[in-house]
Amino acid sequence: GSNNEPPTPRTMTLDLTMINRQHTANRKPKPRSEDRAIIITSSEGSPSKGGKYNKERSLKKTNRIHLTILLFFCACFLYIMLFLVMGLRSPAEVHTENRLQEEMKFPDGWEEYSYNDIRDHFHCKARSKDNEKSLPSMEDWHLMRKTFTEVVDNKKQWDDPVPPTLGYSLNKGIPAPPPYYPEASPGKGRGLFASRDIKKGELVHDGTHSDVIFPDAIAWRRFVFSLPREMACDSTDWHWMQKLKEGGKYFMLAGLNISSLMNSGGKEFGPGRLPNALPESSTSGKFYATRDIEKSEEILTDYDMYYTNWKEVGL
Repeated sequence: GSNNEPPTPRTMTLDLTMINRQHTANRKPKPRSEDRAIIITSSEGSPSKGGKYNKERSLKKTNRIHLTILLFFCACFLYIMLFLVMGLRSPAEVHTENRLQEEMKFPDGWEEYSYNDIRDHFHCKARSKDNEKSLPSMEDWHLMRKTFTEVVDNKKQWDDPVPPTLGYSLNKGIPAPPPYYPEASPGKGRGLFASRDIKKGELVHDGTHSDVIFPDAIAWRRFVFSLPREMACDSTDWHWMQKLKEGGKYFMLAGLNISSLMNSGGKEFGPGRLPNALPESSTSGKFYATRDIEKSEEILTDYDMYYTNWKEVGL
Protein backbone atom coordinates (compact mmCIF):
# COMPACT_ATOMS: atom_id res chain seq x y z
CA GLY A 1 0.00 0.00 0.00
CA SER A 2 3.01 2.51 -0.05
CA ASN A 3 3.35 5.23 -2.79
CA ASN A 4 6.60 3.69 -4.09
CA GLU A 5 4.91 0.46 -5.16
CA PRO A 6 5.29 -0.30 -8.86
CA PRO A 7 2.11 0.18 -10.99
CA THR A 8 0.05 -2.83 -11.62
CA PRO A 9 -0.69 -4.01 -15.19
CA ARG A 10 -4.30 -2.76 -14.90
CA THR A 11 -3.12 0.77 -13.93
CA MET A 12 -0.67 0.86 -16.88
CA THR A 13 -3.44 -0.13 -19.30
CA LEU A 14 -5.75 2.66 -18.10
CA ASP A 15 -2.95 5.24 -18.42
CA LEU A 16 -2.08 4.19 -21.95
CA THR A 17 -5.75 4.33 -22.98
CA MET A 18 -6.13 7.88 -21.68
CA ILE A 19 -2.94 9.00 -23.48
CA ASN A 20 -4.19 7.52 -26.78
CA ARG A 21 -7.57 9.25 -26.44
CA GLN A 22 -5.87 12.60 -25.73
CA HIS A 23 -3.56 12.17 -28.71
CA THR A 24 -6.49 11.35 -30.99
CA ALA A 25 -8.50 14.35 -29.81
CA ASN A 26 -5.60 16.72 -30.52
CA ARG A 27 -4.86 15.31 -34.00
CA LYS A 28 -6.48 17.14 -36.96
CA PRO A 29 -8.29 14.91 -39.47
CA LYS A 30 -6.64 14.58 -42.86
CA PRO A 31 -8.72 15.84 -45.72
CA ARG A 32 -10.25 13.18 -47.94
CA SER A 33 -8.89 12.72 -51.43
CA GLU A 34 -11.96 14.29 -52.98
CA ASP A 35 -11.64 17.24 -50.61
CA ARG A 36 -7.97 17.67 -51.45
CA ALA A 37 -8.88 17.76 -55.15
CA ILE A 38 -10.83 20.98 -54.69
CA ILE A 39 -8.59 22.76 -52.09
CA ILE A 40 -5.72 24.89 -53.33
CA THR A 41 -3.37 27.31 -51.65
CA SER A 42 -4.26 30.96 -52.21
CA SER A 43 -1.76 33.78 -52.68
CA GLU A 44 -1.79 34.31 -48.91
CA GLY A 45 -1.03 30.65 -48.36
CA SER A 46 -4.50 29.69 -47.09
CA PRO A 47 -6.51 26.92 -48.78
CA SER A 48 -9.53 28.04 -50.80
CA LYS A 49 -11.79 26.81 -53.63
CA GLY A 50 -10.95 28.62 -56.83
CA GLY A 51 -9.66 28.82 -60.36
CA LYS A 52 -7.86 25.50 -60.57
CA TYR A 53 -11.07 23.51 -60.00
CA ASN A 54 -13.01 25.61 -62.50
CA LYS A 55 -10.24 25.18 -65.06
CA GLU A 56 -10.34 21.43 -64.57
CA ARG A 57 -14.11 21.36 -65.09
CA SER A 58 -13.85 23.55 -68.18
CA LEU A 59 -11.14 21.29 -69.61
CA LYS A 60 -13.26 18.19 -69.06
CA LYS A 61 -16.27 19.82 -70.71
CA THR A 62 -14.15 20.87 -73.71
CA ASN A 63 -12.84 17.34 -74.03
CA ARG A 64 -16.37 15.94 -74.01
CA ILE A 65 -17.41 18.36 -76.80
CA HIS A 66 -14.38 17.41 -78.86
CA LEU A 67 -15.15 13.74 -78.35
CA THR A 68 -18.79 14.23 -79.41
CA ILE A 69 -17.74 16.05 -82.59
CA LEU A 70 -15.21 13.32 -83.37
CA LEU A 71 -17.82 10.59 -82.91
CA PHE A 72 -20.26 12.48 -85.17
CA PHE A 73 -17.74 12.72 -87.99
CA CYS A 74 -16.80 9.08 -87.54
CA ALA A 75 -20.48 8.10 -87.84
CA CYS A 76 -20.85 10.20 -91.01
CA PHE A 77 -17.73 8.60 -92.47
CA LEU A 78 -19.02 5.10 -91.72
CA TYR A 79 -22.43 5.97 -93.23
CA ILE A 80 -20.79 7.16 -96.45
CA MET A 81 -18.57 4.07 -96.58
CA LEU A 82 -21.62 1.84 -96.20
CA PHE A 83 -23.21 3.55 -99.20
CA LEU A 84 -20.05 3.19 -101.27
CA VAL A 85 -19.02 -0.30 -100.24
CA MET A 86 -22.36 -2.05 -99.71
CA GLY A 87 -24.27 -0.26 -102.42
CA LEU A 88 -26.91 1.24 -100.14
CA ARG A 89 -29.18 3.86 -101.78
CA SER A 90 -30.79 7.07 -100.62
CA PRO A 91 -34.58 7.15 -100.04
CA ALA A 92 -35.01 9.12 -103.29
CA GLU A 93 -33.12 6.44 -105.22
CA VAL A 94 -35.20 3.68 -103.60
CA HIS A 95 -38.40 5.55 -104.48
CA THR A 96 -37.29 5.97 -108.09
CA GLU A 97 -36.34 2.30 -108.38
CA ASN A 98 -39.65 1.19 -106.87
CA ARG A 99 -41.52 3.37 -109.34
CA LEU A 100 -39.52 1.96 -112.25
CA GLN A 101 -40.18 -1.59 -111.04
CA GLU A 102 -43.87 -0.78 -110.82
CA GLU A 103 -43.85 0.63 -114.34
CA MET A 104 -42.33 -2.63 -115.58
CA LYS A 105 -45.72 -4.18 -114.79
CA PHE A 106 -47.45 -1.68 -117.10
CA PRO A 107 -48.35 -2.86 -120.60
CA ASP A 108 -45.77 -2.35 -123.31
CA GLY A 109 -46.04 1.09 -124.85
CA TRP A 110 -48.21 2.43 -122.02
CA GLU A 111 -46.70 5.89 -122.54
CA GLU A 112 -48.58 6.13 -125.84
CA TYR A 113 -51.94 4.74 -124.73
CA SER A 114 -54.91 6.93 -125.57
CA TYR A 115 -57.84 7.47 -123.22
CA ASN A 116 -59.86 4.79 -125.02
CA ASP A 117 -56.88 2.41 -125.10
CA ILE A 118 -56.68 2.63 -121.31
CA ARG A 119 -60.39 1.92 -120.91
CA ASP A 120 -60.11 -1.04 -123.25
CA HIS A 121 -57.08 -2.33 -121.40
CA PHE A 122 -58.96 -2.39 -118.09
CA HIS A 123 -62.29 -3.53 -119.64
CA CYS A 124 -64.00 -0.47 -118.16
CA LYS A 125 -67.23 -0.59 -120.15
CA ALA A 126 -68.78 -3.18 -117.84
CA ARG A 127 -67.57 -1.31 -114.76
CA SER A 128 -69.13 1.95 -115.96
CA LYS A 129 -72.52 0.28 -116.54
CA ASP A 130 -72.55 -1.44 -113.15
CA ASN A 131 -75.19 0.32 -111.03
CA GLU A 132 -74.51 -1.87 -108.01
CA LYS A 133 -71.12 -0.37 -107.19
CA SER A 134 -70.54 0.45 -103.53
CA LEU A 135 -69.32 3.81 -102.30
CA PRO A 136 -65.54 4.23 -102.15
CA SER A 137 -64.24 3.58 -98.64
CA MET A 138 -61.77 5.68 -96.68
CA GLU A 139 -59.10 3.13 -97.64
CA ASP A 140 -59.98 3.57 -101.33
CA TRP A 141 -59.57 7.35 -101.18
CA HIS A 142 -56.35 7.01 -99.20
CA LEU A 143 -54.92 4.62 -101.79
CA MET A 144 -55.76 7.02 -104.61
CA ARG A 145 -54.20 9.93 -102.73
CA LYS A 146 -51.13 7.92 -101.77
CA THR A 147 -50.69 6.89 -105.41
CA PHE A 148 -51.02 10.50 -106.56
CA THR A 149 -48.32 11.58 -104.11
CA GLU A 150 -46.00 8.74 -105.11
CA VAL A 151 -46.24 8.93 -108.90
CA VAL A 152 -47.45 12.48 -109.69
CA ASP A 153 -46.60 15.06 -107.02
CA ASN A 154 -44.51 14.04 -104.02
CA LYS A 155 -45.00 17.49 -102.45
CA LYS A 156 -48.78 17.23 -102.29
CA GLN A 157 -50.10 17.62 -98.74
CA TRP A 158 -53.40 16.03 -97.70
CA ASP A 159 -53.98 18.16 -94.62
CA ASP A 160 -57.68 19.01 -94.93
CA PRO A 161 -59.38 18.03 -91.63
CA VAL A 162 -62.54 16.97 -93.51
CA PRO A 163 -62.13 13.33 -94.62
CA PRO A 164 -62.56 12.48 -98.33
CA THR A 165 -65.62 10.36 -97.47
CA LEU A 166 -67.35 13.65 -96.54
CA GLY A 167 -65.68 15.80 -99.20
CA TYR A 168 -63.37 18.62 -98.17
CA SER A 169 -63.52 22.02 -96.45
CA LEU A 170 -65.80 24.09 -98.69
CA ASN A 171 -64.34 27.29 -97.24
CA LYS A 172 -60.65 27.37 -96.39
CA GLY A 173 -59.96 27.49 -92.68
CA ILE A 174 -63.44 26.24 -91.79
CA PRO A 175 -63.57 22.43 -91.37
CA ALA A 176 -67.10 22.03 -92.74
CA PRO A 177 -67.90 19.89 -95.80
CA PRO A 178 -69.99 20.97 -98.81
CA PRO A 179 -73.80 20.73 -98.50
CA TYR A 180 -74.02 17.22 -99.91
CA TYR A 181 -73.44 13.59 -98.96
CA PRO A 182 -72.80 10.43 -101.02
CA GLU A 183 -75.28 7.63 -101.44
CA ALA A 184 -75.39 4.41 -103.41
CA SER A 185 -78.87 3.38 -104.58
CA PRO A 186 -79.28 -0.24 -105.73
CA GLY A 187 -79.98 -0.25 -109.45
CA LYS A 188 -79.40 3.52 -109.71
CA GLY A 189 -75.71 3.83 -108.95
CA ARG A 190 -73.81 6.32 -106.84
CA GLY A 191 -74.50 10.02 -106.48
CA LEU A 192 -74.47 13.14 -104.30
CA PHE A 193 -77.50 14.43 -102.44
CA ALA A 194 -78.25 17.70 -100.67
CA SER A 195 -77.62 17.49 -96.93
CA ARG A 196 -79.87 20.54 -96.37
CA ASP A 197 -81.98 22.99 -98.32
CA ILE A 198 -79.79 24.96 -100.75
CA LYS A 199 -80.79 28.38 -102.05
CA LYS A 200 -80.46 29.44 -105.68
CA GLY A 201 -77.08 31.07 -106.29
CA GLU A 202 -75.45 29.39 -103.27
CA LEU A 203 -72.00 27.85 -103.63
CA VAL A 204 -72.44 24.08 -103.79
CA HIS A 205 -68.98 22.87 -104.75
CA ASP A 206 -65.55 24.51 -105.00
CA GLY A 207 -62.91 22.49 -106.77
CA THR A 208 -60.43 25.37 -106.94
CA HIS A 209 -58.80 24.18 -103.71
CA SER A 210 -59.90 20.54 -103.61
CA ASP A 211 -59.16 19.25 -107.14
CA VAL A 212 -55.75 17.90 -108.17
CA ILE A 213 -54.06 18.71 -111.47
CA PHE A 214 -52.00 16.34 -113.60
CA PRO A 215 -49.13 18.19 -115.28
CA ASP A 216 -49.25 16.09 -118.44
CA ALA A 217 -50.66 12.96 -120.06
CA ILE A 218 -47.74 10.79 -118.93
CA ALA A 219 -48.45 11.66 -115.28
CA TRP A 220 -52.13 10.79 -115.70
CA ARG A 221 -51.35 7.49 -117.45
CA ARG A 222 -48.84 6.58 -114.75
CA PHE A 223 -51.43 7.32 -112.05
CA VAL A 224 -54.16 5.22 -113.68
CA PHE A 225 -51.89 2.26 -114.45
CA SER A 226 -50.67 2.27 -110.82
CA LEU A 227 -54.22 1.65 -109.53
CA PRO A 228 -56.21 -1.57 -109.20
CA ARG A 229 -58.52 -2.20 -112.15
CA GLU A 230 -61.76 -0.94 -110.60
CA MET A 231 -60.14 2.27 -109.36
CA ALA A 232 -58.51 2.78 -112.73
CA CYS A 233 -61.88 2.49 -114.47
CA ASP A 234 -63.54 4.82 -111.97
CA SER A 235 -60.76 7.34 -112.63
CA THR A 236 -61.49 7.32 -116.37
CA ASP A 237 -65.14 8.05 -115.53
CA TRP A 238 -64.49 10.73 -112.91
CA HIS A 239 -61.55 12.71 -114.31
CA TRP A 240 -62.01 15.48 -116.84
CA MET A 241 -60.02 17.97 -118.92
CA GLN A 242 -60.22 21.69 -118.30
CA LYS A 243 -58.50 25.00 -118.97
CA LEU A 244 -57.54 26.82 -115.79
CA LYS A 245 -57.70 30.22 -117.46
CA GLU A 246 -58.94 31.71 -120.72
CA GLY A 247 -56.46 31.06 -123.49
CA GLY A 248 -54.52 28.57 -121.35
CA LYS A 249 -53.72 24.95 -122.05
CA TYR A 250 -55.85 21.97 -121.10
CA PHE A 251 -55.02 19.80 -118.11
CA MET A 252 -56.43 16.59 -116.69
CA LEU A 253 -58.12 17.22 -113.32
CA ALA A 254 -59.57 15.00 -110.61
CA GLY A 255 -61.37 15.30 -107.31
CA LEU A 256 -59.94 12.67 -104.96
CA ASN A 257 -62.94 12.83 -102.65
CA ILE A 258 -66.70 12.28 -102.92
CA SER A 259 -67.12 15.29 -105.22
CA SER A 260 -66.19 12.85 -108.01
CA LEU A 261 -69.55 11.13 -107.50
CA MET A 262 -71.55 14.12 -108.79
CA ASN A 263 -73.61 12.92 -111.75
CA SER A 264 -74.53 14.76 -114.91
CA GLY A 265 -78.09 15.79 -115.68
CA GLY A 266 -79.92 16.63 -118.88
CA LYS A 267 -83.05 15.88 -120.87
CA GLU A 268 -81.40 12.73 -122.22
CA PHE A 269 -81.39 11.33 -118.69
CA GLY A 270 -85.16 11.52 -118.31
CA PRO A 271 -87.68 13.77 -116.51
CA GLY A 272 -86.54 15.42 -113.30
CA ARG A 273 -82.87 14.96 -114.22
CA LEU A 274 -82.00 18.50 -115.25
CA PRO A 275 -78.79 20.07 -113.83
CA ASN A 276 -79.21 22.14 -110.66
CA ALA A 277 -75.53 23.02 -109.94
CA LEU A 278 -73.23 24.35 -112.65
CA PRO A 279 -69.71 25.84 -112.79
CA GLU A 280 -69.65 29.59 -113.24
CA SER A 281 -67.55 29.16 -116.40
CA SER A 282 -65.67 26.52 -118.39
CA THR A 283 -62.44 27.50 -116.63
CA SER A 284 -63.84 27.56 -113.08
CA GLY A 285 -64.22 24.85 -110.48
CA LYS A 286 -66.87 26.70 -108.49
CA PHE A 287 -70.39 25.29 -108.83
CA TYR A 288 -73.46 27.33 -107.88
CA ALA A 289 -77.06 26.25 -107.45
CA THR A 290 -79.11 27.23 -110.52
CA ARG A 291 -82.33 26.94 -108.51
CA ASP A 292 -83.47 26.09 -105.00
CA ILE A 293 -82.48 22.53 -104.12
CA GLU A 294 -84.41 20.66 -101.45
CA LYS A 295 -82.78 18.53 -98.81
CA SER A 296 -82.13 14.93 -100.03
CA GLU A 297 -82.50 15.99 -103.68
CA GLU A 298 -79.71 14.74 -105.93
CA ILE A 299 -77.08 17.28 -106.97
CA LEU A 300 -76.72 17.21 -110.75
CA THR A 301 -74.33 19.11 -112.99
CA ASP A 302 -73.67 19.11 -116.73
CA TYR A 303 -70.48 17.39 -117.85
CA ASP A 304 -70.68 19.21 -121.18
CA MET A 305 -69.79 22.48 -119.41
CA TYR A 306 -66.20 21.28 -119.80
CA TYR A 307 -64.97 20.72 -123.33
CA THR A 308 -63.78 17.17 -123.99
CA ASN A 309 -61.28 16.22 -126.67
CA TRP A 310 -58.74 13.84 -125.18
CA LYS A 311 -56.20 14.59 -127.91
CA GLU A 312 -55.96 18.13 -126.56
CA VAL A 313 -54.28 16.71 -123.44
CA GLY A 314 -52.23 14.07 -125.26
CA LEU A 315 -54.67 11.21 -124.75
